[in-house]
Amino acid sequence: MAISSPLEMLRERAEEKLNDTTQQLGEVRQRYEQARAQLEQLRHYQQDYQQQLVARAAESGIPVTHLLNYQGFIHSLRKVTQHYNHHVVACEQAVEQVLGDWKKDHRRLNAFNTLKSRADDAAKLKESRQEQKMMDEFASQLFSRRSSV
Repeated sequence: MAISSPLEMLRERAEEKLNDTTQQLGEVRQRYEQARAQLEQLRHYQQDYQQQLVARAAESGIPVTHLLNYQGFIHSLRKVTQHYNHHVVACEQAVEQVLGDWKKDHRRLNAFNTLKSRADDAAKLKESRQEQKMMDEFASQLFSRRSSV
C-alpha cells in the first residue's frame, strides 16, 4: 500500500465525514417526514371526531354527558396535536442543522478536491518540464556528436 500524501489523507477524511453527514441527514429527514405524517393523521382524526360530534348533534341530539365526553376528548386531541406540532418543529430544526453541517462538509471536500487537483496539475507540469529538459539535453548532445563527426 502506497503512503498517501497528507493532502490525500485530509481529502479522504473529509469525504468520510461528508458520507457520515449525508447518512445522518437522511435519517433526520426521515424522522421529520414521519413526524409530519403523524401530525397530519392526528389533525385528520381530530377533524373527523369534531365532524362526528356535529353530525350526531344535528341528527338526533346528544345527551349532555356524551357532549361533555366528546368535547373533553376533542380538547385532549387538540393538546396532543399542539404538543406533537412542537415535536415536528424540533425535527425540522434538526434537519436544518444537519443540512448546514452537510453543506459545510461538502464545501470542505470540494476545497480539498480543488487543492488536490492543483497539486496534481503542478506535479504534471513539473514532470513535463523535466521531460522537456531531458529531451532538450538529448537533442543537444546528439547535435554535438553530429557536429563533431
